Amino acid sequence: GPTVEHLVARGERVGAVTLRLYRPFPAGALVDALPRSVARIAVLDRTKEPGSIGEPLFLDVLAAIAENGGGSGGSTMPLVVGGRYGLSSKELTPGMVAGVFDELSEDTPRRHLTVGIDDDVSGTSIDYDPSLDIEPPGTFKAVFFGLGSDGTVGANKNTIKILGAEAGLYAQGYFVYDSKKSGSQTVSHLRFGAEPIDAPYLVDKARFVGCHQLGLLERPEVLGRAAHGATLLLNS
Repeated sequence: GPTVEHLVARGERVGAVTLRLYRPFPAGALVDALPRSVARIAVLDRTKEPGSIGEPLFLDVLAAIAENGGGSGGSTMPLVVGGRYGLSSKELTPGMVAGVFDELSEDTPRRHLTVGIDDDVSGTSIDYDPSLDIEPPGTFKAVFFGLGSDGTVGANKNTIKILGAEAGLYAQGYFVYDSKKSGSQTVSHLRFGAEPIDAPYLVDKARFVGCHQLGLLERPEVLGRAAHGATLLLNS
């Protein structure tokens, strides 16, 4: 992914394997994809299974490597740790991915970790830098806050379509709202720029913040998503 490419460009020796097929589990293909130099692996599951010794993907990867003599034709079994992410609909941001690699680089990394939520019960949460930004410098990021049925979402969908149709521009839009859309808060996350956009997560540090309902300005999230020196448009 883009975060791994960013870290490799900084000189870090990291990599990622994405599993596209779960059943039947492609144990051989997975092991073949691991380089001989791999020493530590973090397996991330987007689930939590109380009562189990580990999450499903973690256990499958562990078994696949063990049954293939340590993986990649080597005789040494790499250290495999299990991780949870995305719980409670949380995102997986570049900072979280980098945080997992940082944990793996510790002398004694956690055998089971959680990223993205504060797990104050089992104490498995790891620290990460939420400010890590790997997007192209020219990408313009904007966030618009409104209420359902006030036209904010519809206007922003049209805006991002127009920008995406413009020659030489790439555009992306994420729209967050409650299942009961009418009257509830809506948030439109827009990105556009001259370079391809590979950012499957919501906008943070926006250069433009639009607040279309005066009452929403009291919510911390509105200005919390603004970058330093951002423009705030308040529609009162």
